[in-house]
Amino acid sequence: MRDLQSLREEIDQLDEQLWEVIGKRADVVRQIGEWKRQHGEQVIQPERWQEVLQHCLGIAKEQGLSETIVQEVMEAIHNESVRIES
Repeated sequence: MRDLQSLREEIDQLDEQLWEVIGKRADVVRQIGEWKRQHGEQVIQPERWQEVLQHCLGIAKEQGLSETIVQEVMEAIHNESVRIES
């Protein structure tokens, strides 16, 4: 078994990767917001949100994660996405 410090260092690296991916996602969200503005689309599209959430719930289930954490994290990401697109 690895020592606590090396495990914590791995967590720190994974957290950095996580935020890099979220940042890249935000870049795509900005592009989507621009496209929606140019084409007169509404920012919030409930059917798309449900597709995204269900997709993430499926992935999380495969990883053994609870639905609650996925819903909470994705809700926060969705709220930030709406803010960026607006």
